[in-house]
Amino acid sequence: MAEFPSKVSTRTSSPAQGGAAVSALRPDLGFVRSSLGALMLLQLLMIFNVGATLLYITAFITCSASVELTSLKGTRRYNQQAAASFFSCLVMIAYGVSAFFSFQAWRGVGSNAATSQMAGGYA
Repeated sequence: MAEFPSKVSTRTSSPAQGGAAVSALRPDLGFVRSSLGALMLLQLLMIFNVGATLLYITAFITCSASVELTSLKGTRRYNQQAAASFFSCLVMIAYGVSAFFSFQAWRGVGSNAATSQMAGGYA
């Protein structure tokens, strides 16, 4: 206990003029590089992908429902509605697959108690 106060540094410094606002807006890259920060970013990406999937599902349903049954196939309006429906379906599938893989990475594939016990040398 006697040597503890000698190891503590109590020096303070004043921030440079104008530098305080810039340093307050700078992200903490050490946190982003940590495992907790990486998991947080992965979870944000997963939430974004799920939200985008839901939006494109509604876009697909809306575009598909707005095609008039009496419109002639091959007309400009029909082709535009069909192309919009097809594109929203493709993007919906892509975001859904991306959300699935993000969830798998977030959850950690194969990291439940049963498989970790079996991989521990009992198999």
